[in-house]
Amino acid sequence: MIDTPTTRISVIIPSVLAKTPARLWEALSNQSLAPHELIHVHDSDRRGAAWARNRGIEQASGDIVACIDDDCIPPADWLATISDAMARFEADVAGGTYEEHDPFLRARRRRQAFPTKTGPDRDGMVGAGGNIAYRMTALEALRERDGYVFNEAFRISQDWELIWRLRGNGARVIFLATPVLHLKQLGPLSYLKQQFFRGIGIAGLDRLRQRLGSGIVTHRSLLWSKHNTPKWRLQLTILWRKGVGPFDLHSFSSMAQFALFWIGEKVQAAGYLWGKSRGPLHS
Repeated sequence: MIDTPTTRISVIIPSVLAKTPARLWEALSNQSLAPHELIHVHDSDRRGAAWARNRGIEQASGDIVACIDDDCIPPADWLATISDAMARFEADVAGGTYEEHDPFLRARRRRQAFPTKTGPDRDGMVGAGGNIAYRMTALEALRERDGYVFNEAFRISQDWELIWRLRGNGARVIFLATPVLHLKQLGPLSYLKQQFFRGIGIAGLDRLRQRLGSGIVTHRSLLWSKHNTPKWRLQLTILWRKGVGPFDLHSFSSMAQFALFWIGEKVQAAGYLWGKSRGPLHS
């Protein structure tokens, strides 16, 4: 499975905007490896990123499908790095993370220890939907098995859900040590709303993990990491960390930032409990 300079990469841009922002369009148009096609999917009815990405995949004719959000700016070598890394590691999926523009989101993201080198994703860190690429053959195999690619019932965490199913289908996943600039900015209420829906998504992922079993690599979480700790003690730890903690004030530059993060963890937990009460999410 060796890529050549003629490898065709289709770039999908899901967006509620009618047009791709000029800054992103310019960055994609000036890639050192030119995209095979740029597919802008206008989600005018706000059906969600999973719906938009599915529509983009249906239109794509490339060997690789790269997804980026309309509030991200990739470096000039983004597509070349994807193509090279997927060929070098014979990967079906390559994904990285974000360099956040917003100070609060930057502090929150830096709490996670992302790899500094491109290589096999042994810690389940791939899943950021605005910086990821899939080999089309892997997506087609998954659609043949499951009947769909992205699960459109997931309004958030849909990329993690897809990665887990791809892993369960034998896909090889690598972490790409090339971040894209994320221009997203969230006010306090928008952030808390996002956290609630993130909790619902985590509940859906938890059900999927139970269905897929322990053979897949999942990102770090007290919910599904391997532990020798008794279940009751693990549940108390989760309750303590989410209900009382977290306590890492030092990760943030101000008490206001930490307070927003602290409240957000409680709201996320509420979303998780709400999601668990609703039952499985189906496409």
